[in-house]
Amino acid sequence: MAGKPQKKAARKKVKPSGPAACAVLWGLDPSSEKGTAVRGVLREMGVVARTALPERLGDAAGAFARLPGFRPAPLPYAGPAPAADEFVLLCGLTDAQVNEFLARSREASCVVGPKALLTPANRAWPLVRLIEAVAAEHAANS
Repeated sequence: MAGKPQKKAARKKVKPSGPAACAVLWGLDPSSEKGTAVRGVLREMGVVARTALPERLGDAAGAFARLPGFRPAPLPYAGPAPAADEFVLLCGLTDAQVNEFLARSREASCVVGPKALLTPANRAWPLVRLIEAVAAEHAANS
């Protein structure tokens, strides 16, 4: 058909999916048996494991999850280490994924005591504050 140009197909706008699901790990050395097991569970689930280093404990929890608007703290953390020996912060997981992580951790004998979910209420907290709060709550309930 001559004369009338054809319209190009309209492209659908796709919303960005957001940051990938991740788990922030404190006190779970990648070379330790438990640290290796926890990372293995997360890897099998397709969840990115991020190790929290002592100098980054002042960063907002949302920065570890790479949420928009959150950046690492401008200066390295120089305060005391949290009292908790280990901690896991689960970011962007569905309820089903959280339950799967808990079940797989039990099966692999690598259950971590204090753990939390990233929420709108705690995402601006420095990681050290979140670890301390969750560890205190965990100790009170034990």
